[in-house]
Amino acid sequence: MDEQNGSVDQEAGGSHSDMLDHKNGHSKILKRLETVPDIKRDTSGITTQYIATGIVNLGAFAAGVCVAWSSSALPLFTSGQVEFPSARSEGFSTNGTHPKLVLTESEASWVASLLCLGAFWGAVPAGLISEHFGRKKTLLYLALPLVVSWILVASSPNVYGIYVGRFVGGMAVGAFSVGIPPYIEDIAEKHILPALVNYYHVHFACGVLFGYIIGMVQSTSWLSVLCASIPVAFFIAFIFLPESPTYLMSQGKQSEAKAAFKYFRGIDNDVDAEIKVLKEQIRSYAKNRVTFKELFSSKATLKALFVSFGLMIFQQMSGIYPVLFYAENIFKTFAISLNPPGAAIIMGFCLVSSTYFSTMFLKKVRRRVLLLVSFAAMAVSLGSLAIYYHLKASNLSESNTWVPLFTLCIFVSVYAAGVGPIPWLMLREIFPPNVRRRATAITAGFHWFLAFGVTKLYQNLVDMVRPGWTLCHFAVTCVIGIMFVYFFVPETMGRSLEEIQNEFNGIHKRRKHTHVIEVETA
Repeated sequence: MDEQNGSVDQEAGGSHSDMLDHKNGHSKILKRLETVPDIKRDTSGITTQYIATGIVNLGAFAAGVCVAWSSSALPLFTSGQVEFPSARSEGFSTNGTHPKLVLTESEASWVASLLCLGAFWGAVPAGLISEHFGRKKTLLYLALPLVVSWILVASSPNVYGIYVGRFVGGMAVGAFSVGIPPYIEDIAEKHILPALVNYYHVHFACGVLFGYIIGMVQSTSWLSVLCASIPVAFFIAFIFLPESPTYLMSQGKQSEAKAAFKYFRGIDNDVDAEIKVLKEQIRSYAKNRVTFKELFSSKATLKALFVSFGLMIFQQMSGIYPVLFYAENIFKTFAISLNPPGAAIIMGFCLVSSTYFSTMFLKKVRRRVLLLVSFAAMAVSLGSLAIYYHLKASNLSESNTWVPLFTLCIFVSVYAAGVGPIPWLMLREIFPPNVRRRATAITAGFHWFLAFGVTKLYQNLVDMVRPGWTLCHFAVTCVIGIMFVYFFVPETMGRSLEEIQNEFNGIHKRRKHTHVIEVETA
């Protein structure tokens, strides 16, 4: 009996030590998961998912600030109101004891557009990097180049340092645009996924508004300090969130993936069924994984790329980024009586509110209808502003503050309700899961390359044909976008991926009709 009791005690002690080792092995994970927010109180996990989405989208907020910085800072650079402690003979004008950096219009256009060129080089490889190093690590370390970029912008005594700073910051902006949505898809439940995915655009718009607000300080040094605080806050908050459960499962870390699922689903939910489905998805993805070269071998994928590229072309050629990048200069062009930074803030508020309420539109209104209405309203607003400019230049109309402000507010509002989010949303609806990540990376890179070209050439167009004809060009592009949507873009709302792929392949299945046959038995 004593020997049996001793063996039982050893077995119990062994099992107890195994439990302790298992617990100690995941102590770091458990400690991290017990931080913000408290999952013990969030039994359903919904609140945790919303908070985590808000934290990770601080990266989108930082990207919006980078865009709005040009509107606030470039008027200071071009007017020679930027002071530096050291002087150089080229590119400076002196006033009193401190030299001032003065940029030409061409240099200012490079400062604005290089952000988009950097975003192009950051967006394309971001998906592959996150697959190898993890979603969280990739996003977390993107805060570093953003902080470095703001240090360069704030401290550089010449324009070349500002060029480098904007390019480096742009690489982080592009990587955020590709890396944030997959992380949200990995942590969100299906019934709230559409709303959470749209939070990227909401936070981006909030970043633009914040950039316009801090532009009231009228100091590029303080602008850079305030802008640098956003990626720092993102790093501090995001470091406490767990890694993506999908990535952990793909690396064979099942216990850590289960702990992450528990964090995002709440303590009352059983995650075993979801983990089983995730395993099947990862196995299917690994089996059907395609390369970038194979991405162009399928007819349906090529047509989907044609649709996504076309939407990005007309989205960018509508002139949205020139309006956001040069908001204050545009308002100065029309000589409005309202303070240009104040007018930019009003426009930014319209952008934020419309982006927020677009979530409801996307749930109830069909994609094609929203795109058609959005392009049409953008064309009308830009055309009206162009007509007003020509009337004002011909002295046929007096200066009016509310015409440019109202038309541009309508322009950004209808953009945010349709043309802005829908091309990104349709990437999830027209591409199969095995090609979606690579197709998104290519489309995002194409998006930022177009943004670079339009933002850089905007100043050249203004110099060549004046602002009125430049606005006419953007309005005509919106009209052509209407025709593209009408003839080439399929409706995706309420349709399965198989139906959309069959339409791309030219397969039109007839609806099955159920015939009721009455059989009379003797």
